[in-house]
Amino acid sequence: MTGAWLLFESVSGLLILLAPFSEFNQFNVLVHTIAGVVLLLPVAWYLVKHWLDRRGGNLSHYQLLGYVAVALLAVCVVSGLVLTWQGVAATRISYVWDVVHLASGIALAVFVVAHLLTVIVRRVNREESLIALRRARRVFYAGTVAGCGVLFALCGAWMALYEEPSFNNSFSDDYNWRYGEDRPFAPSLAQVDRGEWHHDFEKTLSGAVPAESRAAFMTAFHDESNDAATGLFARVHSAVEKAKIDDGTRKAIEVLLKQAATDIKSRGAIDARQLAGSQSCGTAGCHEQVYKEWLPSAHRYSSLDDMFQRVQTLMATETSPEHTRYCAGCHDPISLFSGAKTEGNITLSSLGADEGSSCIVCHSITRTDVHGNAAYEIRPPQRYVYETDESPFAKLVSDFLIRTYPKQHIESYSRPLYKTAEFCAACHKQYIDKQVNTDIGMVQGQNQYDSWKNSRWYRETSDGKIDHHKTVNCRECHLPLTDSTDPARGDVTDYNRTAGDGKHRHHGMIASNQYMPAFHKLEGADVHSKRVEQWLRGEVDIPEIADKWVDGPVVKMRIVGPETIAPGDEVSLQVVMVNNKTGHDFPTGPLDMIESWVELKVTDSTGGVLYHGGALDGDGHIVEAKALFKADGFDRAGKLIDRHNLWDLVGASYKRALYPGMTDAVQVKFQCPSMARKRVRPADKEQPGQRTDSFSFDVPSNPPDGDVLHVTAVLWYRKANPEFLERVYGKDSGMKSPVTEMTRVSTTIAVKSNEQTKAE
Repeated sequence: MTGAWLLFESVSGLLILLAPFSEFNQFNVLVHTIAGVVLLLPVAWYLVKHWLDRRGGNLSHYQLLGYVAVALLAVCVVSGLVLTWQGVAATRISYVWDVVHLASGIALAVFVVAHLLTVIVRRVNREESLIALRRARRVFYAGTVAGCGVLFALCGAWMALYEEPSFNNSFSDDYNWRYGEDRPFAPSLAQVDRGEWHHDFEKTLSGAVPAESRAAFMTAFHDESNDAATGLFARVHSAVEKAKIDDGTRKAIEVLLKQAATDIKSRGAIDARQLAGSQSCGTAGCHEQVYKEWLPSAHRYSSLDDMFQRVQTLMATETSPEHTRYCAGCHDPISLFSGAKTEGNITLSSLGADEGSSCIVCHSITRTDVHGNAAYEIRPPQRYVYETDESPFAKLVSDFLIRTYPKQHIESYSRPLYKTAEFCAACHKQYIDKQVNTDIGMVQGQNQYDSWKNSRWYRETSDGKIDHHKTVNCRECHLPLTDSTDPARGDVTDYNRTAGDGKHRHHGMIASNQYMPAFHKLEGADVHSKRVEQWLRGEVDIPEIADKWVDGPVVKMRIVGPETIAPGDEVSLQVVMVNNKTGHDFPTGPLDMIESWVELKVTDSTGGVLYHGGALDGDGHIVEAKALFKADGFDRAGKLIDRHNLWDLVGASYKRALYPGMTDAVQVKFQCPSMARKRVRPADKEQPGQRTDSFSFDVPSNPPDGDVLHVTAVLWYRKANPEFLERVYGKDSGMKSPVTEMTRVSTTIAVKSNEQTKAE
């Protein structure tokens, strides 16, 4: 029994270390652990008995090897028990204990074999003793191998009894193939990563082309000038024409394309269960902190967002349900990949749609392209046994396996790609394609990536590579480091981090929307909304980039004007704004919905209002704002895009935003009240081409000497303007987006008569 136990633990341990991740090896881990614990007492009893039988006499090399083996066994057992406990009750196994267990296990196998060999190969003079020893050895060898075989048979039997979850990765029979059988998710550029399938298809395709035309055909097929929206079949047809393939080969290729289409229909989707289930990341005791941060984030509510759902319904009504795939690549990927965005599904949603960009969606992306419009490929990882089973026993087993056999989990969900701005660019860059806007196409939408790449926040080394020490990356701002208890804390692959830094990237993805978390009453919404408001005001400190970022508000402002004025003077004020902290344009995002503006107010020392522009009326509309950051898009008929109906967008009649690090200024003209005239300068005194704002106010009959005008400028921000909300929800809905004060500055202007000025 002891021999079988030691052999099985050694061989199964080496399989765990060296063999690729597989279903069998997972059951091997389980049986390795169970056998190690259950058979520990019988083995300990044998070792004590063996020592009692063999003790005494002079210390021989047999005994020395045995004592060393027992010492190594003790270390291996203790480390194994620690790892088992950590696998059951902790968040991850200890790297040190894991190495100790591995090293002691290998050394134990070496010393046990050496201990046995010294006994086996020793000379025996008596024939009857030799015969008895040979018989005993045969029994020992057979029992050891048979016992080891029984334990491996248990692995196989457990695997045979395990019912592997059945995922349906086929499209429904009524799925609409509007954009082609090779582009099931178009007009979104999102794709399923089927690298092995593509490789096999390409190999078969190449074999179908005659040798004399093969090189030209494959060169045309791989032509990188093909548009990112070009599908596989279109590339094949283009290559056929460019290589001037004969008719017989053309027919053979068409047969291959038909087979490929059938395969895509039957295996080209992703069962929603393979991408959903983010709560399991937070309930296993592992990523609980990260999960809670994600819960109120924009990535989590990207699909359940009520505004998105209303716009999606509008889009499906005015275009088609299939057009909504354009939005779904970023907003609702689980529904997209499961084939829910089709006319046969009235909700256009699937299981897991309320998770938006779920944990598994983001951490299963294998490739991105800066083309935008969800230009990424996704490959769901091979799941652990029992991982998708919700029973307590299944969860215990799968969590144990993930902790004690973590290599697959780490490699599946952690890639260098996720540290790059190009990872974010797949969704944070958008244009309206011809498949969405058939008349125009290629109308630029929001684009955070390119404005960042061309800004002062991106720097390169002399060899053209990103200079991490001078560049402020997307994740360094929007996923800042935070104190962590997460098992994924620490990172040796990051340029400024270590394995023991006790930090992880905050998965709240802090940005500018505090509205939807509160509207949907999401868990953690209060904390998230407070962080967003602090973020908008520039009050969030990020120590890791303190040496290359800047201090102060997100947008700096100052008021430029005269120090003194006389009654009756025309006063000109400037509010100068600098995009101080934003890594891209400010504001950014859907500027047909978002608004930011400057409110300017001038009062006298008694509180009387002399000028007020940029205030909100009772319905939340902006009144006479001189600096308004937004975009007014228009459709084919010249009408305003006011429902986020981007499928009608053909251009913009007005657009204003602040480029990173750049300055903008708004000039306001008004008149200082005159004691003599008690009125403003008449309109006929305006100079030609000069923009002058008309206003009126009551002038005090006898303003005090030394009066002071107080000038205040405030930069406001809101996620959704009232015109959009009224069109989408109705005027009587009462829906209003929160308004956040970002920056406030003030100054004073002394009012002095001409006589006072001359006297001074």
